[in-house]
Amino acid sequence: MKRRDFISRTSGAAVALGLPLDRSLGITQAGAPAESAEELLAITQAAQRLEAVLKMQIVDEQDPQAGGFISPAYGFALAALNALEIRNLGALYCHRRSAHYHSPELARRIDLALGWLERAQNADGTIDLPTTNFHSPPDTAFVVVDLVLFYRLLEKDLAAPLRSLLPRFEKFLRRAAEAIATGGIHTPNHRWVAASALAACYRLFRVPLYLQRIEAWLAEGIDCNADGEYTELSNAIYNSVSNRALLTIAESLDRPELFEPVRRNLTMMLHCIHPDGEVVTDYSRRQDKLVRSWPGNYYLHYRIMATRDNDGRMATMADRIVGQAQESPAPVSLGYELAELMLRPELREEKVVRAPLPDNYLRHFRDSDVVRLRRGQLSATIVARSSRFLSARSGGAIIEAVRLASAFFGKGQFIANRLEKDGETWVLRQELEAAYYQPFATGEGIPQPDWEKLDRNRRQRSHICRLRSEVRLTPIAGGFELAVAIDGTDRVPVALEFWFRPGGELAAAGGELVAANGTTFLVGGNAKYRQGQATWIIGPGRAEHRWANLRGAEPPIENGTPLTLAGFTPFRHRLRLVIES
Repeated sequence: MKRRDFISRTSGAAVALGLPLDRSLGITQAGAPAESAEELLAITQAAQRLEAVLKMQIVDEQDPQAGGFISPAYGFALAALNALEIRNLGALYCHRRSAHYHSPELARRIDLALGWLERAQNADGTIDLPTTNFHSPPDTAFVVVDLVLFYRLLEKDLAAPLRSLLPRFEKFLRRAAEAIATGGIHTPNHRWVAASALAACYRLFRVPLYLQRIEAWLAEGIDCNADGEYTELSNAIYNSVSNRALLTIAESLDRPELFEPVRRNLTMMLHCIHPDGEVVTDYSRRQDKLVRSWPGNYYLHYRIMATRDNDGRMATMADRIVGQAQESPAPVSLGYELAELMLRPELREEKVVRAPLPDNYLRHFRDSDVVRLRRGQLSATIVARSSRFLSARSGGAIIEAVRLASAFFGKGQFIANRLEKDGETWVLRQELEAAYYQPFATGEGIPQPDWEKLDRNRRQRSHICRLRSEVRLTPIAGGFELAVAIDGTDRVPVALEFWFRPGGELAAAGGELVAANGTTFLVGGNAKYRQGQATWIIGPGRAEHRWANLRGAEPPIENGTPLTLAGFTPFRHRLRLVIES
């Protein structure tokens, strides 16, 4: 979608609804048309959420939480939420094209919100994150980063009545920055968030202490590997947190070398977004693992680096995210980026020549041991160190997970330690061992008959059992050939599971399906799963038993549609999962 189309489409929607432009979009007709279409879209989307946001705020000044925005998830106010909404309300308040420009009501709400923050700030300058962290320097840093954006907008807006709040904001920020400059962190990304908050404050107040702590954190080195992955492997959340922080430090302190890890991560992420726009979250080490997410929080980073590097692929990705915001504003909204867009006028004139995004590749991220494959609409992820070793999708038909388990001493969920390459095939292996334990040797002495205090490692072992499992995944036209081999101990029940995203139709395709025990067994032949315009064909099947949830295996995937193959060791089976052509 071309940028000039954004304004016409947004305006056209308002006319179709019979609404005046300023009421429906939050945009006034006054002022020179210097803003980009994306900035106008950001105003529109920020204004669209305004009514719901204001309802979250406690306006009764006698209430202990007066001024606080009450989180629907927790029922109490959070400093991070207050800072976020101060930033967002402040952008609408300061933008000349906003229908809420210099609104007395927004001024009152911002004043109330700042008052809540002032009361929430601890004597040591920190704030609490009541869900987990107290007197928290890193959570204070998240708050500071948002508040500084509004502070800068207010500084520039010489006509704003709210400029009278600047001394109060400065007092809060200075106290917070001193706490961050002397405080610690918990997680890898906290280092860069803390440093970015200090860099943003140094840009305003020039306090040497801030620089000293920034340099101390940067001296540890940036945890972004050659593939562009940060330590937390968090494609949906903490990648963008780290990118935002490093961009702030680079720009505030003129440290151009810090653009490089951002550049690597954004390039990597070009290969970690599915054709439908979802972010790959299969292997995250944080709370976004396996969560459905979209790349809205990368928009500004792609636009900044596209402009800086004259990079056509990054410009195209930014365009694509804007298109998602137009089509699906609930998961992807530019409203949250309005303050930053106002502070970056250089982005309004971006004229980078667009380049196509990669859609035919096979990338092995070696440190995380993840393979990403794209063949047009086919998008697949192979993961070591995860029970969900394969996921794949095409045209709306989505295999959320392929899993393998055996009933081997209650520990038979297949999880490979590493991913190996054998020609064109990707190989995952697991070796398990179990045994029975003999009585303590005579004369060794038994401490007491308390089982929990008896050291099992001092016992001799007997009847040792072993199980070796191997999964081989070979990319073929339209999908994969899958070969499973399990041997060692005989007569161990085995289950190979395919879990589909619900909403489609599972049916036989020349095979036999049997519904039993919470799953559908593919007894023989092929099955098909159709959703949208795509259909997966899987088979041939095999079902020598009807045990669906093996002891020691992971529970069923909530809301998933399962298809199961079953057998006993020694187990060898070869099948294909391909998109119907």
